[in-house]
Amino acid sequence: MSLLRSMARRWLFTFNTIRYRVEWPRIEQALLAHVPLRGVLFDGGAGSGEFVRRCIELGFDEAIALEYDEENYARLQANAGRLPQVRTMRESLLDIPLPDASVDVVLSTQVLEHITNHERAAAELCRILKPGGFAVITVPRPPEPFPNADHMREGYTEEELTALFAPYGMKTITHDWFLTRDTVDRMLSCARLPVRGMFVPVVLVDGETHLSPKERRALRPYGLLTVFQKAA
Repeated sequence: MSLLRSMARRWLFTFNTIRYRVEWPRIEQALLAHVPLRGVLFDGGAGSGEFVRRCIELGFDEAIALEYDEENYARLQANAGRLPQVRTMRESLLDIPLPDASVDVVLSTQVLEHITNHERAAAELCRILKPGGFAVITVPRPPEPFPNADHMREGYTEEELTALFAPYGMKTITHDWFLTRDTVDRMLSCARLPVRGMFVPVVLVDGETHLSPKERRALRPYGLLTVFQKAA
């Protein structure tokens, strides 16, 4: 059964598997290009743990994965919590139970838009990051192509995300983009099919992997990635 789930996660469309296909390459490329792949990585709002598991495979020595939602936390423990390098915690991003300057890299993907007090969440992510450390943050980028009742805001522009982290000593290193309008339109078409299109190969939903950052940026991307570095 676990093999079948693994194959489905890789090959068949869901709103999560398309993220794994188009968002993860942006995260991986950002890490490989800008971040030393060592030390302790903190994933704030780790969800099922798919991304933190992949970060360990890239070479980080240790990872701390925080998730507040009870259902997601159970998935996190099953997926990544079994790894000896991963420590999981069911806690709030508004009050991270870690000392100041205790992690080397912060990762937070598609989380800040769900939090009313996003300034506090950003401050906490920066507080636990060591001077000179890096943060890789992904968020939606407006306009929102479909309603999300769980979102406190529809997203962030590049300038808004930079402004959110700048007060905490964070310098913007680079931006990247994902979930182009073409990909999103295919996602919405699949969602209208029986069983929400779960029989559709995820490769057919991906309208952007072959594109350059400049090309993705021009195609009304719904996803924004920013790499920050904390002042030494």
